[in-house]
Amino acid sequence: MESSRSFLRTLFEQAVNTCLPSVCLNTHFEAVDVSQGVCIVGAGKASADMAAAAYKKYGDACYGKVVTRYGYGTELPTGNIDILYAGHPVPDENSLAAGQALLELVAKTPAHIPIIFLISGGGSALMSVPVAGVSFADKMALHQFLLRSGAPIDQMNIVRKQLSGVKGGRLAHAAAGQCYTFVISDVVGDDPSLIASGPTVDDTSTPAQALAILEQYHWPATSSITDYLTKASHRKASHLIPQKQSHYCIVANAHRAIDTAAFYAQEAGWHTQVLNYEQQGEAAQVAKQHAAIALEMQSKGQKCLLFSGGELTVTLSKGDGGDGGPNQEYLLAMAIALNGAPGIRVLACDTDGVDGSQEVAGGFIDETILIKAKAKGLLPQAYLDKHDSYHFLKALDALIITGPTRTNVNDFRVIMIN
Repeated sequence: MESSRSFLRTLFEQAVNTCLPSVCLNTHFEAVDVSQGVCIVGAGKASADMAAAAYKKYGDACYGKVVTRYGYGTELPTGNIDILYAGHPVPDENSLAAGQALLELVAKTPAHIPIIFLISGGGSALMSVPVAGVSFADKMALHQFLLRSGAPIDQMNIVRKQLSGVKGGRLAHAAAGQCYTFVISDVVGDDPSLIASGPTVDDTSTPAQALAILEQYHWPATSSITDYLTKASHRKASHLIPQKQSHYCIVANAHRAIDTAAFYAQEAGWHTQVLNYEQQGEAAQVAKQHAAIALEMQSKGQKCLLFSGGELTVTLSKGDGGDGGPNQEYLLAMAIALNGAPGIRVLACDTDGVDGSQEVAGGFIDETILIKAKAKGLLPQAYLDKHDSYHFLKALDALIITGPTRTNVNDFRVIMIN
């Protein structure tokens, strides 16, 4: 069994490694003329290593600031590029300070100096500058609500953009000169306006959409936010931010990660199938669907690895006291749905190394998981009902811990049918 776990973890590591900044960025840097210098500005969980890749390429010609999550710094040199740290997934005071610092740096960069924006997942929380009239405390409370609401990331980012001084293209609009944006995408479908809430991408969402999303998830309204969005929704089109032309490129995403892992598996003699690069939905429901597919394929005697990516969600109800991210809940629900079927093993991890609020990437299950649970007196359905997959998997030594991976391209799931 351990060999299966080791092999599936190797596939995960292959997926992560191909999306590391040191691997995916260098060729894209060739497009920038840095003869007069270059300013580096970044935000996201991979931004520190992205900054290191820029320094390795440009040396002392580059300077700037990037913000990343606590503990997500880099051991590589970054020269005159400062690494800032802030809260994620919930913004903190350093998120506010970092957002203001990046905005100020962009605004004061001379027109003859190009700016390279290095963006990766997590940027929304890491740089948080509220619009005028909305306090940072109100914005932070809203952010916490959205994380528990079950809203998909694209809806959350629409709300964030409408209440931000840096998102929705506002960061790039502070620049006087040429802008380049290189992105490691953590958004299903790779919509540029949604990755880190699109700080360099013109926003096509509206305040009315943000209000509708908040109403959809029964947000306990805050007057300052409601007033701002209501007034903004009645503004004329002439008040919208004008479009800004810039170079934009996605350098790594879920497709690249999964295709690399699938190629590695094929080289090892496995038949592979990608169920979905962009899977969304409630983790427990998707797990049931995937379990049904795996069981059907097994009944036909098919030996295969089934891959999927995307980003799943867990909707918490008031009073839910559990812990665990979407990949862990997926695994718990898979274990219940598979009901000990022999020969099926599953790995599910977040490529940034953090699934939910705990410092775990995800986990691994096989046909012994329910037997072990019974021996310890653990009731799988009870843990699933209270969304406490973390403590269930931890008790059974089924968690996978990687630490910060230095990249972020969403979930990685692989089902082994043997």
